[in-house]
Amino acid sequence: MLLSRLTCLVAFVFSGMLSAAGDIPRQKLNFDTDWKFALGDPEGAQATDYDASAWRELDLPHDWSVEANFDADAAAGAPGGYLPSGVGWYRKAFLVPDNIAGRRVFIEFDGIYMNGEVWINGHHLGKRPYGYIGVGYDLTPHLKVGGRNVITVKVDDLKQPSARWYGGTGIYRHVWLTITQPVRVAHHGTYVRTPQVTRQSARVAIDTTVINGEEEEMLVEVDQGIYPPGSDYFVAAGSKEVSIPAGSEMTVAQFLDLKEPMLWSPESPNLYKVRTTLRVGAKVLDVYDTPLGVRTLRFDANDGFFLNGEPVILRGMCNHQDLGPLGTALWDQALERRLRMLKDMGCNALRTSHYPQSPEFMRMADEMGFLVVNETFDEWRRGWNFVDGQLVSSRNDRGKARYGYNQYFTAWSERDLTDHLKRDRNHPCVIMWSIANEVPEAQKFGEIETVKVLRDLVREIDPTRPVTAGINHIHTANETGFLEELDIVGYNGGGGSCFLYEKDHERFPNRIIYASEVPHSLQTRGEYRTHTNYREKQHEIPNLTEEEVFPETDAWYESSYDNAGVRINARDSWHLTKTLPYVLGEFRWTGFDYIGESGGWPRVLGNFGIIDLCNFPKDTYYFYQSQWTDTPMIHILPHWNWPGKEGTVIPVHAYTTGDEAELFLNGESLGVRKFGGENPYHLEWMVPYAPGELRAVARKGGDEIAETAIHTAGPPARFQLEADQVELDPRRRDLAYLTVRIEDADGNFDPKGERWVSLQVRGPARILGVHNGDPLSHHPFKSNTVRTFNGLARVIVASTPGDDVVQPNEKRESGEIIVRASVRGWESRELRLKRVHQGKPESVFKPDNSGPRATDVYDEGVPPVD
Repeated sequence: MLLSRLTCLVAFVFSGMLSAAGDIPRQKLNFDTDWKFALGDPEGAQATDYDASAWRELDLPHDWSVEANFDADAAAGAPGGYLPSGVGWYRKAFLVPDNIAGRRVFIEFDGIYMNGEVWINGHHLGKRPYGYIGVGYDLTPHLKVGGRNVITVKVDDLKQPSARWYGGTGIYRHVWLTITQPVRVAHHGTYVRTPQVTRQSARVAIDTTVINGEEEEMLVEVDQGIYPPGSDYFVAAGSKEVSIPAGSEMTVAQFLDLKEPMLWSPESPNLYKVRTTLRVGAKVLDVYDTPLGVRTLRFDANDGFFLNGEPVILRGMCNHQDLGPLGTALWDQALERRLRMLKDMGCNALRTSHYPQSPEFMRMADEMGFLVVNETFDEWRRGWNFVDGQLVSSRNDRGKARYGYNQYFTAWSERDLTDHLKRDRNHPCVIMWSIANEVPEAQKFGEIETVKVLRDLVREIDPTRPVTAGINHIHTANETGFLEELDIVGYNGGGGSCFLYEKDHERFPNRIIYASEVPHSLQTRGEYRTHTNYREKQHEIPNLTEEEVFPETDAWYESSYDNAGVRINARDSWHLTKTLPYVLGEFRWTGFDYIGESGGWPRVLGNFGIIDLCNFPKDTYYFYQSQWTDTPMIHILPHWNWPGKEGTVIPVHAYTTGDEAELFLNGESLGVRKFGGENPYHLEWMVPYAPGELRAVARKGGDEIAETAIHTAGPPARFQLEADQVELDPRRRDLAYLTVRIEDADGNFDPKGERWVSLQVRGPARILGVHNGDPLSHHPFKSNTVRTFNGLARVIVASTPGDDVVQPNEKRESGEIIVRASVRGWESRELRLKRVHQGKPESVFKPDNSGPRATDVYDEGVPPVD
């Protein structure tokens, strides 16, 4: 009965793909659902007849490391956030309908970390070491059309550390099946650019690589149409007919003129679509869409960066790809949330440090309007060494991470870079290609041959953007000749490079520079010190007070006064970027806290973010918002709960888009502060502490534009539970981010509230992850409990699809979800969410192995035993 229903489902969906002429156009189908997984290295698991009935059932993307417990003895150590890695296997069995015969079927993995090895029906397809670039295989020769097929993947990340940060482990990005005719556009087979742009017109150049997989020569018509944003009608079109020999490919060049183009920019991310249609006679054989953003780029050694002829300062962030409690497993909506937070803060640029990020990241950057410095590698072959106290390159190929990419660079770097360039070169968001980050090869005892090879490869595949790299210890790299091989030099802060802009601009007047990784400031949400704490003491700024006001702050926590970091704080860094016209912009490290690179146990997180691991903004977020937006706002810090410090003078800082602000304590004015002098980027009052209300009013041109107030909270007495989204569609993989907030009896937020919260979910949903933003927390991300840290905690919930099997056009019952949270001794809270079914089915191929799904709601972070 089940098999007949599955066969009916497949046949129904494929019949919907058939056009009136009986053709099947190109289809890209999501292949994420209904996989089986086993941790370990079972012998013979790639065999088609291997018994995987005991394996765990799950959907992709999946990161198995984030499901485990933190361990001080984990091989990954501080770089990997003290989480385990290892070897794991994935399998998926699926039926292929008869009407696929004669067509080509390809599988593409957007990311497997790392050493992903793939089989289909026992046939070995290949292995890709690099975990950050996609890999695709042609399944066609080995498919059993009309029968059962098994795809198998081995992931080997056993040797650690494999990177200088947390990489996660598993098939952590999406998987796709693409079905085409033998005559088709090649994978990433279009190259679209605009060599000439004015306000009146744009010349659009389109190169299309067409493959003829037939056994005879084919006369193929290549039609191109340009469609405006949101329109089904083309505004420019062209066609060319070419004869392609059997079993070969040909690149077809065409030019179209676009009248009065809508330009792409961060403020107006207008996206056109180039639709390529292949025809043989009257038959449509392929339809292939490519994004098009019309914009111009200009980089000037004296005047900075120009987009569409207008000067733009790059207001950027570096980010690792992990999504906090979700690990590296890609949930599109989680990524979108993070990017929107950065956009709301005024960020207009992103650096993909230090590897290619997901295709979804690139799509969102196009759509939301981010300028992207697209980076491919963190390391080449060499590692670091010290000679006479000077950081130099090692003389051998030992790499930066013990078991990192250095082991594969020689064999794979050109292929990985080529695939990265071809994957992303049509995205208008990309403004530079970065071929390296802090490579020791740039220093003494290094070599420059590699930079020439990679740079020339970029120029061959995409000459429309400049080549850059993020380089630290610029003062020594200046002497090796390495930097002269780059089009644009990225100044990472290491070695004091962030203090060399003016000197180097005078010494190298033709060099184009930007701050590629500056500043490295640190903050722990809700923690403060009035004494400066820099890693490099020679760069420390003056203390805010003579005596430390907050000596109780844990030494592993960082101050949110913007007085903790490596060598320069956020305000001083932005001052240099803002006032030096030849500096293109800056990319701070980082937008979000991230797993790993923690500095040592017991800290397991990188605490550099201006937003914590749970998406709670820190104080410095509002500094950037005050400088990078015109949004009426004011933010004050620190919080105002300091029992025992009555009468102690506490520095109160304000960030605002106003030109002045007035501060009130319990209704009494403490005076008006204006920007200027020693405080061009924040306002300051020295306030003797007294409990009560601290209120700030921002004014601009004499008019009030914003107001904020914080209150001293009494003893913690209750908590609130709130959700940012209440309707969840499993086919869209929707998420609800729940916030736990500790309050006193009057509803005032308790900024030091700490309580354990127990969670229970009833209905078709599961808890994906929990955390509180505490870099010292070792509580598992997968758990039914969470402890608040400085008054807040986060719970991430997703709906489950349910056990019913339905036709694609059949409406499923919506399901009520109840999330109950309990704190001992307090009244419990309940949230009601709803599972809905509005999205389209994600996959055509229905799995052949069915049965009850393993639970994804773990008890205290311990996964069920398979």
